[in-house]
Amino acid sequence: MGPAVRFSVGQVAAALALLLMLVGSALAYSAGPPESNAAGDSTATYGCTCHGAGAPPVGTPSTEVVVSISGVPHSYDNGTAYNFTIKVQHSSNTDGGFLLSSGGVGTFSWLEDAGIRPADGSDEPTSATNTSANISHSETGNPAEWTFIWTAPSTDEGPVSFWLAGNSVDGGGANDDSDHWNLLSFVVNEPGATDAQSEQGLATRVISVGDYDSLFVSEEDPEQLERERQAELADGVFSTGNTLYFTSLLALIIGAVFQREFLERKRGEGPPWLPKELAYPQGLRRGITAALFFLLGLYWMSNDEPTYMTGPAIFVGFWAAYGVYRTARATRQQPTEPEIA
Repeated sequence: MGPAVRFSVGQVAAALALLLMLVGSALAYSAGPPESNAAGDSTATYGCTCHGAGAPPVGTPSTEVVVSISGVPHSYDNGTAYNFTIKVQHSSNTDGGFLLSSGGVGTFSWLEDAGIRPADGSDEPTSATNTSANISHSETGNPAEWTFIWTAPSTDEGPVSFWLAGNSVDGGGANDDSDHWNLLSFVVNEPGATDAQSEQGLATRVISVGDYDSLFVSEEDPEQLERERQAELADGVFSTGNTLYFTSLLALIIGAVFQREFLERKRGEGPPWLPKELAYPQGLRRGITAALFFLLGLYWMSNDEPTYMTGPAIFVGFWAAYGVYRTARATRQQPTEPEIA
């Protein structure tokens, strides 16, 4: 039998941190579409070609998706703020996202909890609440609806063209034929293009694209229903299996730790003696590791992140804290002759 391989708290923490970062990057895929689609064209102008029938990379727009935007003026007044609301609707899909471009004219702004961010590729922080760049959803919306403000430019920039891509997805986590998208474009005229005193000049409008009848008249596809049933069954098995596996693993680890502590105290043993000049930096490293992972776990909990992210973080925090306790015990041990020599 070869020598036992031991991993330090730092090594375990680093490995789990790397795993959590990889999980986080995978989850970020739904946090807004890229500026360019799978074909290399502008997503706002040409659509989400990685979704829908024929995806990827040749997905096509679908009239089953109704994309609408309300609050749009016929012409803008310089520096005036307009309240826009985007909706993405489908007869069976309830989750959705969007990407909106004004060609860099005017400024978009929104509340922190609006589910909106500067579009990926704009080089602006995702936490920003205003931008002159393109905007998108920050997380998949359910219902797929977002409200924000477009502030017109302070000077006459001529007609402003907008491009809007709306994506309706089934929430299955894969880009497949169950996802559908559609495109909408419109123009807001320059100041004075419409009579400000007329009914048209005073009113805002709702602009939409798609077949509204498809929202209410839909045929249930038996194959789609079976796919949904199988996906739900697989998700249930996966979730239950993970819960039982990690619960059992955690119980075994905790049981082994308690057993070791019990046997050591019963036999008058303990961890190997550690001189204080080595114990202080080791305890400090483990203490910092514990604090960082506790804070990370609590932060994720406050943001309602899934258990498979918060659980490992808090477990590593406890494991590092246990390492601090072991370090403290090691300093109270009596050195043996080989250790003194």
